[in-house]
Amino acid sequence: MTANLFDLTGKTAIVTGSSRGIGRAIALGLAGAGANVAGSARSAGGAEKTAQEIRGAGGKAIGVSGDMTNPGDVAALVGRTVDAFGQLDIMHANAGIDITQPVNDFSPEEFTKVIEGNLNSTFLCAQAAAKRFIKQGTGGSIIFTSSNASVAAFVNLTPYCASKGGIDALVRAMSAEYGPHGIRVNAINPGYTNHQMNPGSETIMDDSRSAIIERTPLRRIGDVAEMAGPSIFLASDAASYVTGVCMMVDGGWCAT
Repeated sequence: MTANLFDLTGKTAIVTGSSRGIGRAIALGLAGAGANVAGSARSAGGAEKTAQEIRGAGGKAIGVSGDMTNPGDVAALVGRTVDAFGQLDIMHANAGIDITQPVNDFSPEEFTKVIEGNLNSTFLCAQAAAKRFIKQGTGGSIIFTSSNASVAAFVNLTPYCASKGGIDALVRAMSAEYGPHGIRVNAINPGYTNHQMNPGSETIMDDSRSAIIERTPLRRIGDVAEMAGPSIFLASDAASYVTGVCMMVDGGWCAT
């Protein structure tokens, strides 16, 4: 009985940024729990590769290319998903970017690029999903990939921290506005994982790995696969009364 609370059979999920890292892990995890998955990435090949993995394991999935900062691409993703599977139940807005450098080195264009890539894209995906949920009259689950950088200070990541703080604010505001429609809005807030978005970040992590591990109560770097469980929980009936929550998945970093 309890296990069935996490069963997503018959549900359809969109996962943006599904070609690698956390997004790929979440797409595979939701599919493993029974959901049909529409994965999206800027690269059609990347999204389709993850979809092929899901289909190879017996699941149902499609890969769709698109830029989630473009409202037209977001609308097309929702449309393709509904065409393929008949409905939409879960939106996990995961796609994002970072630029790592001292705050005084950021140009206005670079700052805007990070805000658009993280905050604007998340807003557009949530809005498009909510419109579909309301049209269906079914309710639904919207999940964001935020970060523990939304509440903790990290040097050389000022626009990233600001964008993730904005995502946490979206969780609170949207959960209040969409709640009467039966739409739940939550976020997972990963800490350091064994995947970073840009090569520069990987170098920084290599240089700082021992300090990061010592600072983390669980004394290790997280694995991207460990982000799938929280997403499955928030998408499932096990979290049917959970909304407006930003769930730290950071090994205890923000607890100390």
